[in-house]
Amino acid sequence: MHTLSNAPKIRDEQSAKDIAQIVDYKVTLLIAAGAAMAVNCEPCLNKIIPDLVEAGVTEADIRKAVEIGQFVKDKPAAIMKEAADALAGTRLSKPHNSGGCPAEMMKSTSGGCG
Repeated sequence: MHTLSNAPKIRDEQSAKDIAQIVDYKVTLLIAAGAAMAVNCEPCLNKIIPDLVEAGVTEADIRKAVEIGQFVKDKPAAIMKEAADALAGTRLSKPHNSGGCPAEMMKSTSGGCG
């Protein structure tokens, strides 16, 4: 598990210019769309989605950002439901056929989302 203390550091030789090329306007909007979904901010999503379309981002990329935001929101709730079922004998968690974190499916190595 990464923490701020053991996370990879930006190399001194890597300039802010290099970083700006990675996190450009479109990526920033995609992050914002996922975050809006994760925090249930419909007004934010209503603003961000048209901005993404206007910026030329594909529907597939927009959909993926929103799916990741939803996963980030739902995963802790699912874990708590399973804990309640185990501890209190409730039946809050439903069997789900989730393929896991959408971001995880995008890469070939394991790690990442819980």
